[in-house]
Amino acid sequence: MRKFVATAVIIASACGVFGGREIRAEDTTSHAVHKGDTLWDLSGGYLNDPLLWPKIWKINPWIANPHWIKPGQVVKIPVLAKAPVREVATVSNVGPVESGSSALARAGLASSSEPLPIVVVKKDLPLSGDKAKAVQMIDPAQYYDRGIGMLTNEIPNEGKVLGTEQGWQSAALGETILISAPGAQVGQQFGVYRDMGKVESLGYFSLSPGHLLADIAVVEVVAADAVKQQGIIRRAYAEVRTDDVLGPLPERPTVSVRPAPAAAVTGAVVAFQFMRQLAGPDDIVYLNIGADQGLAPGDLLSVAAEDKAEGRNSGEIMILRVSATTAAAVVTKRSGHEVRRGDVVGLPVL
Repeated sequence: MRKFVATAVIIASACGVFGGREIRAEDTTSHAVHKGDTLWDLSGGYLNDPLLWPKIWKINPWIANPHWIKPGQVVKIPVLAKAPVREVATVSNVGPVESGSSALARAGLASSSEPLPIVVVKKDLPLSGDKAKAVQMIDPAQYYDRGIGMLTNEIPNEGKVLGTEQGWQSAALGETILISAPGAQVGQQFGVYRDMGKVESLGYFSLSPGHLLADIAVVEVVAADAVKQQGIIRRAYAEVRTDDVLGPLPERPTVSVRPAPAAAVTGAVVAFQFMRQLAGPDDIVYLNIGADQGLAPGDLLSVAAEDKAEGRNSGEIMILRVSATTAAAVVTKRSGHEVRRGDVVGLPVL
């Protein structure tokens, strides 16, 4: 379900703030539940943030288990007001407001784990050279707060998620979960990961680059006995589910942006975050090349369609995480086209 609210009203919930917008309990809309709907998805679609699903649950007290709603039921949902758009220079040249931070969002395919900020599009003459790079430069640190994931064949095995004390199969930020992590001590933190499956090779005779391991959350142990432990979800990139695995905390390297890697590289895009089908600006992609080819976090590379006849001009990606033979990267805002599996990666277009 991918429905986005366009009306400018004050949103609901008992005292809270979302993106500077007040939340009030009296302003709601109704949603008829369809097959496959969850409060997590409804919150991602209506409120632009799946982690706000408890606000929907709170105003629907008849829902006994927030992870189980049935088709045909009617759910009250807080109504999200548009944030005020700041005025910019040359007001007459300001284009329409677009919701969505990527090609996926604009196509209505964005993951519910990604907020969809309001973007102002200016139709001025394009900047060039150093000015364009300065305007579109990104802060790599922000992506480590969203979860990056990695291609690997080494799946963590320090424990797993058993469920919640209420018997639910999933949980969100701030909730208490039961985990099995032998030897874990109170105060110890783990990364929570999910094996999204084996990534197919690009060619018949080539090998798979590995399994896509998604960053899901960070959990802290708050009580422990010989069999199981209680943990609180301190950071969440997606909904934590039963059987998610525990491992070391997600890697957060120091990133120094550099315009080109140390050596010429040639590789390809082989997968997308959470096994999506394509990517746009601000989305995470995975490559079949890594540190062995000279890549390091902060490298800027070009990405383009293998077949030039497709008409997708060269875009840009920034490396965020590397292993010996794979890498995770973000598509920068300098990319004007979607990125697809099999797209070729190489030296940046300066």
